[in-house]
Amino acid sequence: MSKIINFIKKRWIWILAVLLLFAVIVSSIEIYKEEVLNIDPDIKYKQKSTLYFAAERFDTLNPIVSQSEDVYYISKLLYDSLFDFDDNMNATPELVEKYTVDTEKASVYIKLKKGVKWHSGKVLKSDDVRFTVNAVKQAGSKSPYYEKCSRIMYVNVKNNREFTIFFNNNYNCSLDILTFPIVPSAGYSTPYQFVTDTDGFKPVGTGMYMYSSYDYLKKLKLKPNKDYYADEVTNKIQVNILPDASYKSSLTEINEVTCYIDKSTDRYSIVKDKKLNMYDMISGQVEFVVFNTKKPYLASKEVRKAIAYGIDTERIIRKSYASDAVLTDSLYYPNFLGVLDTGGMNEYDYDKASQMLTKAAIKDFDGDGFLEDVYGNRITLTILVKKSNAQRVSACKNIAKNMETLGFKVDVKALPSNQYKQAMASRNFDLLVAGCDMEETYDLREFFNGKNDWGYYNAELLTKSRELERLYTEEKQQQKYTQMKDALLDEMPYYALCYKKMGLVGISTFTADKLPTFNNIYKNCNTWSWKEREN
Repeated sequence: MSKIINFIKKRWIWILAVLLLFAVIVSSIEIYKEEVLNIDPDIKYKQKSTLYFAAERFDTLNPIVSQSEDVYYISKLLYDSLFDFDDNMNATPELVEKYTVDTEKASVYIKLKKGVKWHSGKVLKSDDVRFTVNAVKQAGSKSPYYEKCSRIMYVNVKNNREFTIFFNNNYNCSLDILTFPIVPSAGYSTPYQFVTDTDGFKPVGTGMYMYSSYDYLKKLKLKPNKDYYADEVTNKIQVNILPDASYKSSLTEINEVTCYIDKSTDRYSIVKDKKLNMYDMISGQVEFVVFNTKKPYLASKEVRKAIAYGIDTERIIRKSYASDAVLTDSLYYPNFLGVLDTGGMNEYDYDKASQMLTKAAIKDFDGDGFLEDVYGNRITLTILVKKSNAQRVSACKNIAKNMETLGFKVDVKALPSNQYKQAMASRNFDLLVAGCDMEETYDLREFFNGKNDWGYYNAELLTKSRELERLYTEEKQQQKYTQMKDALLDEMPYYALCYKKMGLVGISTFTADKLPTFNNIYKNCNTWSWKEREN
């Protein structure tokens, strides 16, 4: 004991310093929690078991005929499909245990997962799939899934779990088509009876959530499906009915809305002002440049590639899109079908662009600082953009600066809507800055068939894009996409600037372990949670 006392006496200053340092560290952590993270140690929070979403009033809860965008997304929680899209827009099995495709016969053999139950307790059967297809066809254009099911010729049922789907032709038959909700045939004598059941319709699906109650003026309640065959679900959902969707952000302040999707450009300021939490996501909106390949200089793909290398895309994303976008290799979704983007064409390279132009006999022949052709004609690029879209106008101006740096004379035409459409239809431009909200199926044939707004046609690219709409295995589909992507980058009729971001916005205590996708805004909501302040 005396040795310990002597040790303390000799080193008391050092021991005191360590204790003081420890106290400072603890104090700093508490200050950081309070002032930076806004966590008051005296406030207690309680984990909540219900997520609150918001929607405008529904027409009907019947997923086959509802025209409501909100019902479309909510139905994905109540119903499952044969296939569903993953984060890379690849169609992957959902209700399917195994499948075999026959490309030439335009058919796919499917075996359903064993023991999948409807919320009523009955077992999912092959007949339900055939019933669903016929119900959608019965509904016709009133159904949001008609375009998909209209490509199906018929469903040949073998037994309760096995069947074969035959398509009308082998160029409109990808697995992307089989992503519509499967509905039960039980309780309905005909498909017509199902599609006409709208008032008072109570959803019965196989999804991770099931119907609990509904007041069409106030709220829709969903509860976990305890018999769900896949992911575990514990939280409940309440969808509050609003007269206007714009009220969502305001209702987060009183915990009437836990989270919502926001695509607006001012969402960052809203999140900051209201002290909300936000997760960035990639939207389905691609921004791109169209080359007018009918113009003499732009008929050369080498010139088009040179211009692409001369565009500082990263700077445009920072300056024109406020960093609210991501790079992409092509018009297709980033890392489409699991084929990783390389970013090769997104690298700004002035020297390479200049060398490629020189090789194409476009250079400053007379030393006046401007590019000319071999005949001494100064080259002017006309860049067309819609005046009302501020981000694209800004991108257009930045592209113009890049082109002027290369030596082009540039004429920017930011036109009102009607004049813009006329100029586009008459192809009165060299470069067009445009954008598009992509469908989840990524059928881009219209970009190459001459029926697009700018009249571009390319037989080779059209053929390759058609190949992506055929039935292939996942591996073969990736191969076909790689071929399409390589051809698209080689031909360069379009230069993809970026894919815009969107946000999953929630209250300050909201957390999401897994994020949704632009085409399924409640996907993975079983991993979302929030806490409420205790009084």
